[in-house]
Amino acid sequence: MILTDSHAHLSLVVERFGRDILASLLIDYAQAWESAMRLGHPLPLILEPGVDPDDLAARVGFLDRGSGLPPFMRLAAGIWPSAANLASPETSLSALEEAMAEAARRGIHIAAIGEGGLDYHHMEGEAEVQARLFEGQIAFASDLGLPMIVHSRDAAADTLAILARTRGSSPIILHCFGYGPAEARAFLDLDCWISFAGNISYKGSDTLREACALVPADRLLLETDSPYMNPAPRRGKGATPLDIERTYALTADLRGVSLLELADTISVNAHMLFG
Repeated sequence: MILTDSHAHLSLVVERFGRDILASLLIDYAQAWESAMRLGHPLPLILEPGVDPDDLAARVGFLDRGSGLPPFMRLAAGIWPSAANLASPETSLSALEEAMAEAARRGIHIAAIGEGGLDYHHMEGEAEVQARLFEGQIAFASDLGLPMIVHSRDAAADTLAILARTRGSSPIILHCFGYGPAEARAFLDLDCWISFAGNISYKGSDTLREACALVPADRLLLETDSPYMNPAPRRGKGATPLDIERTYALTADLRGVSLLELADTISVNAHMLFG
């Protein structure tokens, strides 16, 4: 099945697998979109996030085949907390703002800000510097009225504190959620959406599955985080959005719903958030 993927790095899929794989993937989604339109079924989306302030033009180049972006594609623009991006948060934020202004001049729609946030696993910059870059993107999202896609790894408490203090009115999406049920409840108390990836299927992910089971349907998203997080039994292999059906199947079982019902739920949520 061709299903909504709320977070897939297609430019990295190209780096991993080549342009032919991307071309085939886009054809599959285009055909699924047309079929869903004809039959009145849930329309599948792919959200392609940003990680560097200057990566937007290159990502558009991968996806625009001369007639604009495919109708199932949504783009985000954001800044992951890498050492280079953290060297000067203010410079990175200014570069992102200019890239988005250029996209607007070209008629390219940006559906969300992100991914940006805190990563205390790789820890490529001090927590205070990561917070400055993160808070700047939250402010940007709020000013533009766009959703904010949040990366949070080994940083739940600080992520919650920053969101509680600065989030404004923008929808907040915790992508590739990696915490347990207590943290899920805390983020839900802040009206966040929570997106689960293929790691929900891994052997040691019991608390992650508990978290997924408690998220209300109208706050749930699913993703591949392609080319990462391939669901079992292909853990460790490169992933594309075509691998997401196994994540849907497991999540449907966890939540006691049919695969088609879950597909409808995720599609509705993604369209509501990303247009």
